[in-house]
Amino acid sequence: MLTGVFEIDQATYKQTLAFNIRSRGNLLILGMAGVGKTEMAQSACAEAGFDHIYLNLSVLEAPDLIGLPIITADRRVEYATPQFMPKMTDGSVKPLVLVVDEIDKSKPELQNPLLELFQSHSINGTKLNIQAIIATGNLPDEGAFSQPISHALTNRCKTFRLTHNFDAWQEWAQDAQINPLVIGFLSKNREYLSMPSVEGDPTAYCRPSPRSWTMGARDLDMTSSKDSVDFQTLLVAGRVGTAAAAKFRVWLDYYRHVEPIVDKLLKDGSHPSVNDMTVDKQLVCAISAVNAVAQEARTAATAKDKDKAVKTVQAVAQKVFGWVKTLPSEFQIGAVKSTLNMKLIQDNALTKVPEVMETYLNVRKAMKS
Repeated sequence: MLTGVFEIDQATYKQTLAFNIRSRGNLLILGMAGVGKTEMAQSACAEAGFDHIYLNLSVLEAPDLIGLPIITADRRVEYATPQFMPKMTDGSVKPLVLVVDEIDKSKPELQNPLLELFQSHSINGTKLNIQAIIATGNLPDEGAFSQPISHALTNRCKTFRLTHNFDAWQEWAQDAQINPLVIGFLSKNREYLSMPSVEGDPTAYCRPSPRSWTMGARDLDMTSSKDSVDFQTLLVAGRVGTAAAAKFRVWLDYYRHVEPIVDKLLKDGSHPSVNDMTVDKQLVCAISAVNAVAQEARTAATAKDKDKAVKTVQAVAQKVFGWVKTLPSEFQIGAVKSTLNMKLIQDNALTKVPEVMETYLNVRKAMKS
């Protein structure tokens, strides 16, 4: 537990990051490993138009931060500021954001120079061209070898605890093109997005987290139908642990069974029969079909003949959504929110496809009610 520390989700964290960078402030964010603390900070720098410097304090010694002493020609002692630090005298066109990771694992001798860095954006009196500082760390009770952080340091920051929120993660996952089967599975099993290690068990090395699911999804992207479901499950288990992987395996089985059905839908528009499908299998089929639209759109993004490629995307969308619009609203919501984002729709003018718009109207109506 963190006494008196306000808790925020990823959506609020994103907003806070943007404000912190804009206001030239210091932000300290604490949370479980894998919830996106550092990756979101780095993304926020890019979105704000700033380059960033990444520092992993767990591997730094004091000289790495404050520099080594040198004797000048007039026998004065100065410190050679580390090369990676953006000095004001370097003539940098734009200040940089400092992303300071693993602050809870920094050595005690780093605490004092960090105080100066956070207070005045300088080291040993040398002013640095820093726009803002974003520091991240783990929680003290999650087996990450965390140590208490100096109160003098936390007092120089806005300090929050980051928790996970599925809707915020799902929005990010769509934009990041995370495997839609993973997004769809987690939409039905939200409790598996992030689970703490078993209390008192120091050997629980694999557990579900936004990071582990993202890495598992990217492993799946590099497999194909030639790889067995057992092997794909093994890859996921190596990221999220056996319990979550065992439940996810059912979805992989469904996916293998619906591949030929989706292929037939894409080929001639034949609507899959859902009479002999379980509820989960219907959702997997819908997600797989809508994902085919997204894959076609990604191909179109790099096509030489853009107009022809967009027409192909629209033709595929017409077949897929001609079927999807006939499904119950919960399946429409699951398929759309697992795969498509507004940029993909706009880039391929899918608003001109009546079947797509009818589905989206159904989704909006269902979500409002």
